[in-house]
Amino acid sequence: MTNRDYLIRIFVIILALSFPIVCLLQGDLRESLSKYFHSPLQPYYLLTNVLTAYLLYSLDEWKCPAIFLLLLVVFPVNDHTMIHNIFAYAFFISCFKPIFNHNRLQPYVVPYLLSLVILPKSFIFTEIVCILTLCSFHGHLLYLKHKVDNTRKKQIDEVTN
Repeated sequence: MTNRDYLIRIFVIILALSFPIVCLLQGDLRESLSKYFHSPLQPYYLLTNVLTAYLLYSLDEWKCPAIFLLLLVVFPVNDHTMIHNIFAYAFFISCFKPIFNHNRLQPYVVPYLLSLVILPKSFIFTEIVCILTLCSFHGHLLYLKHKVDNTRKKQIDEVTN
């Protein structure tokens, strides 16, 4: 992976991490992050979700969540409530398996599952906990990959010199 690839992934992670924070800070708290589709934050919502879906699709175990994320964007919640909600739940449920399957980063399963405790009280806060967990997971994964790539590069440099 090139430095440019790392920077693009970091940008998308930061974008995805910042969207729920901006929604909270702007003062117009809605019942779901999807409700920001019909708000001045619509371009931010679309850009974040489309770029996140693209990033996820580039990772083998994340293709299914990527497709669900893209589909929930295509069907806005106000216009296609049922199908949107099906894709939204499918997205969050399908994200669990790749997190769980990653032995080294399995502790991220804990906050992801604990978000379900909040679900009966607030869907938006459940979404936010899940998104923050997913961003942290992918940031950590990217850090580990960068570390391994740098170690390999140093080993190759030592052998070739």
